[in-house]
Amino acid sequence: MKDNEYLNMFFAEAKEYIEVLNNGILTLENNSEDKETIDAIFRAAHSLKGMAAAMGFENLTELTHKLENSLDKIREGKISVKTEFIDLLFQALDNIQYLVKAVEDNGGEEPEDFDIDVLVAELIAYTENSPIESKSKAQKSSEDLEDFLTDSEKEALLDKKKDKERVYQIKAEIVEEEFKSVRAFMLLKKLDEIGQLFKSNPTKDEIENSELDICELNIIALSWLDSEEFKTELEAQQSVNLINLEELQNSQLEINQESTAKKADSKKTGVSSFNSSSTVRVDISKLDTLMNMVGELLINKSRLESLNIKKTKFTEIMPQLDRVTMDLHHIVMQIRMVPVGVMFSRFPRMMRDLSNKMNKEINFVMTGQETELDRSIIDELADPLTHLLRNAIDHGIEKPAQRKANGKDEEGQIELTAYQKGSEIIIEVKDDGAGIEAAAISKKAVAKGIVEEEEIQQMEKRDILDFIFHPGFSTAQEITDVSGRGVGMDIVRSTVKKLDGQISINSEPGKGSTFKITLPLTLAISQALMVKILGDIFAIPLNSVSETLTIEPQNIKKIRGMDVIVLRETTIPIVSAASIFGNEKQKTFKNSAKDLSVVILKSGERKVGLVVEQLLNQQEIVIKSLGKYLQDTRYISGATIIGDGDVALIIDVRDVVSK
Repeated sequence: MKDNEYLNMFFAEAKEYIEVLNNGILTLENNSEDKETIDAIFRAAHSLKGMAAAMGFENLTELTHKLENSLDKIREGKISVKTEFIDLLFQALDNIQYLVKAVEDNGGEEPEDFDIDVLVAELIAYTENSPIESKSKAQKSSEDLEDFLTDSEKEALLDKKKDKERVYQIKAEIVEEEFKSVRAFMLLKKLDEIGQLFKSNPTKDEIENSELDICELNIIALSWLDSEEFKTELEAQQSVNLINLEELQNSQLEINQESTAKKADSKKTGVSSFNSSSTVRVDISKLDTLMNMVGELLINKSRLESLNIKKTKFTEIMPQLDRVTMDLHHIVMQIRMVPVGVMFSRFPRMMRDLSNKMNKEINFVMTGQETELDRSIIDELADPLTHLLRNAIDHGIEKPAQRKANGKDEEGQIELTAYQKGSEIIIEVKDDGAGIEAAAISKKAVAKGIVEEEEIQQMEKRDILDFIFHPGFSTAQEITDVSGRGVGMDIVRSTVKKLDGQISINSEPGKGSTFKITLPLTLAISQALMVKILGDIFAIPLNSVSETLTIEPQNIKKIRGMDVIVLRETTIPIVSAASIFGNEKQKTFKNSAKDLSVVILKSGERKVGLVVEQLLNQQEIVIKSLGKYLQDTRYISGATIIGDGDVALIIDVRDVVSK
């Protein structure tokens, strides 16, 4: 059994490197000349191999080593990047991911029955039998230089170059099997003796401070020696084979504007490498504990405030305590917030594989990856989004021939978008596919006995579309291994609801569908409006409150037997909070002798006026779960402790609005 501390560190870092590899290989498929991406994924593979070797995982080390070799051949320009090679790289990455997961599940031991020989043989066969198409020496040299030197480095090189100095690009191979780092370092030292080293790959520091398996060096150097003398000096170096030596002209170092534009485009889809930074890795359970402690601090601060002590010392301390508590809460919230891009990054690979499997052309676009959400919500949201995206590609997007016949582009568009709106995060899955026929949903719902024919005639389109989320509901004409069994969509809704969010559908037949998920920024601490109902205090999440108002009973109208008010030319139904929570006699308002306090609640596109006994105040609350025995209690989503130590129930606005 290996040390748990090192194992946990290995698993965390391995998953990050696998993510870099996944994104990088996807980028490489679309832009095989992206030097930055190639370098990033090579470093990720190299680091992963080193970690696996250090932990003693033999199969994982062997597989990552072969993956690293393949990527190194790409980096050196020795093999061409084709679709079949990308598939092979992904196959290797899938096996690496499986091995990491298996080791984690087995308590730090590799599975004994896992065979990697066939895959390793395929990787070796491809890298040996698929050389890159030959190019002219001048063309290849120019491309190598464009890849190796940035525009700013070219400018710096021209500034540094003196009148009589020459600029050389050197490619050298270390031929000795042992002490390669030493031989490489001696070569760079020699260059500083006969001129000046400008740039090398690997760098001087990397060679000096690591045990890299160095095969080739790419170098830019300045020297006063002519090319023959310079070459003679280098060839005299022991165990160094000079592959190529070229004197660069000033014209080659001038900035190519077209190349600059291409590099800028490639960076948009490139992947980031793991560099050392001023961050530390913290277990999520520790953040949960810290959040709970901040919650307890907030509760006790509220209780202190409710004591209403008039002593001078107390009144001086309370504002300071309030400020420190709020600052601490804000910092803890920031620590828990994670960009949704962490979760989004797993989807491009999935969409690529599904589109190939189903013979559909898909342009998958992601925006808003920088939008931040509480880590606990992000962990739960991955599966629902996976279901929505799989459905979009399976049910939503048509086959290319069908799209062409319908006057559409053969390539379907699927968009995954995240953005913040007030104190809520919106995540949308949108496609330009076939859309959803409300009539087909109605027919299926009646056939399954979910709703009566007469009732469905009175329902709005959005309510009919909501039947998609009913357990076992599916309109698929054929069952595939992607979707169509009527499972998944009910899980999507229940998971989103568990996260105190809501999901809605907007669809137009022939034009496409949009699934919109609305979520709170965090599940732990929230702003709430405190109200009194039947003598007890309740909390209403502030992000679900549109406004509050006082109305006279005579302004209440009746439409189809429902009480409504007209607010700024909008008809809004109103319900009695007292009748919801136990007093059936307070269903009507006409006989009320006093004005009514109303909270206008919003959920999605709907609004409802909730009549309460009294509006109290707005305050920050710590949300507590009701536990598994009470979690499905209608109209209640949780509880909180208020200033006097009593428990206040939190109203589930979605249930009230859908009443």
